[in-house]
Amino acid sequence: MKIKNNKTKKPGIRLKVYVREDMVGGGKLELLRIVGETGSISSAAKKMGLDYKRAWFLLDTLQRCFKDPLYVTSRGRGVSRGTVLTQLGSQLIIRFSKTDKKVKEVTSSFLKWLEENQRLK
Repeated sequence: MKIKNNKTKKPGIRLKVYVREDMVGGGKLELLRIVGETGSISSAAKKMGLDYKRAWFLLDTLQRCFKDPLYVTSRGRGVSRGTVLTQLGSQLIIRFSKTDKKVKEVTSSFLKWLEENQRLK
């Protein structure tokens, strides 16, 4: 989720869905997906170039959008420690990904038109 300071050369679109006071977006869901893969918020944060506090904040704001947990963290030692996604968390990632793909398909001709008609410098 590293934010690039350079502007894109091609028009693009990013899906963000507002839920109550917060939003669900691709960056937060990528973080959640990596947490599910690694079983660790810390590992996911490192993989995305975030510090742990920022990753935890992003996951917390994502969680506040939902009445049921997206992930469960077990502290302690041994095999049972770590973070696992709940069924809701997994469904959210899948549904958002499908919706994002459809949005990009629907807007592709508009984005192509924008690219053809954009100012070059």
